[in-house]
Amino acid sequence: MKTKIKHNYTKWILLSGIVVLIGLFIIFRLKPNTDDVRFQPVDLSTWDGKTVSDYYREKLRMSPYEARDAAAVGTSFYVSDSMTIDALVSNLHYYGLVRDEQALRYALEHSNDSVPGNSNALKIGADKTIDRGYYSLGSNMNTWEIADVLLNEPKESKIDYGYMFMPGKPDNEN
Repeated sequence: MKTKIKHNYTKWILLSGIVVLIGLFIIFRLKPNTDDVRFQPVDLSTWDGKTVSDYYREKLRMSPYEARDAAAVGTSFYVSDSMTIDALVSNLHYYGLVRDEQALRYALEHSNDSVPGNSNALKIGADKTIDRGYYSLGSNMNTWEIADVLLNEPKESKIDYGYMFMPGKPDNEN
């Protein structure tokens, strides 16, 4: 009888150890390294996709020089009533403000949200929101900084320009 209890106890300890090791492996393997290049600012000189400067040329009909200079100063990103969280993430990636869509989603889910959301705000997870309005973004911001601005620095927009990006210097830069 004692041998059977000892054998069961040993099996239980071994099984528990394996479960803990698998759990630790999953946690450290699936959690991205927050210093990973995917979270760093986009290097526009090597970026193959479109940029905010391209958006200004196509939608606002700016000259290439005007668009480049306006984008270098910063941009106001508008979150409209019709925008979804998928569209927000996709557009910021498409226009070269973030390197990786999944990295932005991760940063949004794991950043602090100190601003209570309005009833029509975009929901991220159970307790985070992005309000409708506009946000001051710069091309030199990393993914964590962009997530922080989106979660905590909404500016109410009284006018709907019908554009996603408008020229505008981010408030936190001189």
